[in-house]
Order: sequence, then structure tokens, then C-alpha cells
Amino acid sequence: KPRFWVGGCCKPAFCYAAGPAVTRRIAEADVVRLRKYEIPIKRVARNLCLDPALIAGIISQESRAGLLLNNGWDQGQQKYGLMQLGGQRQYPYAVWDSEEHINQGSTVLVLAINEVRARHPTWSWDRQLR
Repeated sequence: KPRFWVGGCCKPAFCYAAGPAVTRRIAEADVVRLRKYEIPIKRVARNLCLDPALIAGIISQESRAGLLLNNGWDQGQQKYGLMQLGGQRQYPYAVWDSEEHINQGSTVLVLAINEVRARHPTWSWDRQLR
């Protein structure tokens, strides 16, 4: 069952698959490139109690699974890696398409989700993840 890391324990989570048909088509087009990262995504997801589809969806949306990147950087040289983190100075030790980078981006995601959950405990999972 998909799970999120929440305050020191795992709780069932809802797999966030919102978005228009265009997002779905883009993700389907990225599946071939995403397969390269399937094992690291699954390992990171298991360690952080995240749904692997959530991580893969972010990688697809942020970098088209690496297609839009130049040596790991976006066109403006402001964001770095598959999950488009805030720059190499902030995240210096991970190669842009490594499991370590996927772990960094996913950890940032978990921290952000937990922050929203703490601020809005009465919101549904769906609303918290938006």
C-alpha cells in the first residue's frame, strides 16, 4: 500500500494523480526514459514511505526524465537534476541523475508535505498534496 513518511511513522497515503489529460500524456511519453530510474525510484520510495509513482510523476513534470536538461541543469541554469532542485551550490554532492539526487529531491518533498500537514491538519490528503 502506498505510504508517506509522517512524523516518525508510516501512514497510508493517497497516490496523487491529479492533473489534466495533457499531464498524463506527457508522463506516458516519459515512461521509456523513466524505466532507467525505476530501481532507484523504488528504493527511495520504500525508504521514505512514498509512492514511487509520485516520485516518477515529479521527475516527469520537472525534467521530462532528463530530456529537458543540459548536463543536469535547466535552460536557465537555476535548477538542477531530475527533480529540479534549487541549484548545485545548495545540493553539491549528488550527480543529477543519481539515486542520491532522487533521495534528496524526495526528502525535500517529504519535508514540504509534512510542513503543509502540520499547518493544515484538518485538510484531506488530496488538499495537502496539492
